[in-house]
Amino acid sequence: MNLDFDIDKIRKNKIELLDCQIDLILRSLEFYAYTYQFIYPRRHKSESKEENLRICLVRDTYEQILNQFGISKKQNPIDDNENDEFENISKIA
Repeated sequence: MNLDFDIDKIRKNKIELLDCQIDLILRSLEFYAYTYQFIYPRRHKSESKEENLRICLVRDTYEQILNQFGISKKQNPIDDNENDEFENISKIA
């Protein structure tokens, strides 16, 4: 398995996402990490160096997103009017 990403070149990115999009990303990363931690070993295959690097990057990415999301929530609280609008949107979806 070859890595399909370059860890030697890092570029800062800034994306604005809805809370539900962040939740989706975090759940996806959790599932990815779970798969590697619990399901992959059941197939009796050993993890290679690249696979270990990949799961470490998944965990680090999860922690970064979760941490940044917490900071963003503190810096940008939702007022009551915006919260009502968000609840209506989530009920529709």
